[in-house]
Amino acid sequence: MNAGRSLLQNAAVYSVFNILNAIIPFLLLPILTRVLLPSEYGVLAMFNAMLSALGAFTGLSVHGAITVRFMDRGEIDFPRYVGSCLCVLLASTLVTLGIVVLFQTSLGDFTSIPPVWMMLAVVVSGCNFLIQIRLGIWLMEKKPAAYGVFQVSLSLLNIGLSLVFVLFLKQGYEGRLLGQTLAISAFAIIGILSLIGSGWVKFRPHWEYVRDSLAFGVPLVPHVIGGLMLGIADRFIINQKLGLDSAGIYMVAVQIGMGMGLFADAFNKAFVPWLYEQLQIDNYLAKQRIIKGTLIYISLALTAACVVALLSSWLVFLIAGSGYVGAAKALAWIAFGQAFFGMYLMVTNYIFYKRKTRILALITLLAGGVGITLTWLLIPVFGIGGAGLSFAIAMCLRFFMTWILSQKICPMPWFSFWRTNI
Repeated sequence: MNAGRSLLQNAAVYSVFNILNAIIPFLLLPILTRVLLPSEYGVLAMFNAMLSALGAFTGLSVHGAITVRFMDRGEIDFPRYVGSCLCVLLASTLVTLGIVVLFQTSLGDFTSIPPVWMMLAVVVSGCNFLIQIRLGIWLMEKKPAAYGVFQVSLSLLNIGLSLVFVLFLKQGYEGRLLGQTLAISAFAIIGILSLIGSGWVKFRPHWEYVRDSLAFGVPLVPHVIGGLMLGIADRFIINQKLGLDSAGIYMVAVQIGMGMGLFADAFNKAFVPWLYEQLQIDNYLAKQRIIKGTLIYISLALTAACVVALLSSWLVFLIAGSGYVGAAKALAWIAFGQAFFGMYLMVTNYIFYKRKTRILALITLLAGGVGITLTWLLIPVFGIGGAGLSFAIAMCLRFFMTWILSQKICPMPWFSFWRTNI
């Protein structure tokens, strides 16, 4: 009971901070949509899509190894392990920056992003990696307050600088990008100083630790790429087929629907440390409690998606204004896609716990490939609504395939949990 109460308390704290973290930039959305043209908002959409794409290569996903290895810190020199991962980050970021500089003209034509902002996107992506390491260690330490204050403070600085540059200095979309870049860079510096001050970093890289982190992270790169195919490829396709205006309108639907994903992420942050502890104990009754809670969560997620879908037109008009009402066509489907994303989080943790990430990457790539194919076929027929529908189908496919895989790797009593009262 105490463990369950602690899980709920941590989930509540993460939820409060995630809600605050979502509300802060969410308040920026109706301001930007009334100041920027859809084409300018489209540039913002493409920059953030580029930022997400670069995240697959800056750091090579080794921050996940830090989270998992935190449980083994009594057996390894964990601060030195973190320092080794930071060396991977530095090397991979420099290589990625070199590639972007080399192909800046072609990338600029494809993304509609000015070259200077593409280069800055690499830097911001590396800074995001540092922030994720700092947050990940707080997560495993079960310090939701520190996690949340850091996260919300970053968002406050992000929106504050953006408002100054956009509204007062009249910098347009570049003001928003500049505010985002400065805020993330500043908090990356704060994050690394916090890690050093807490004794979590030793800048003496160890080759075995580098190899161990890469063995965890590199197989995840295809998984991350598959996730990008699921999550951001639609914006590149919309930009190519329908133009920046439509990309900007679609981004509004994505940002509104993202609220559901933030709730899912909040619960998952509290769920992961508790789940790993329970799996180490390997208690059958604990597994039953996990299953019941997961099924309740799935029911709530699908109900929330239905509500958002029914209110989609009203939500878009209220939040973004009349210039972006077309986003409602995509929002209804995106809501269900976000529900399936939350359901996916509930079953993928078993695979990370068992460190069987190679097969997970294949699943994500397959679902991402289906999503891209459907998006390419459905956009000419249904416009941005076709992109939303493709997203929902692909996320549903990934959830069910991941659920099947997790059951093979880490069997759970999904179909027998009701047989014993708990």
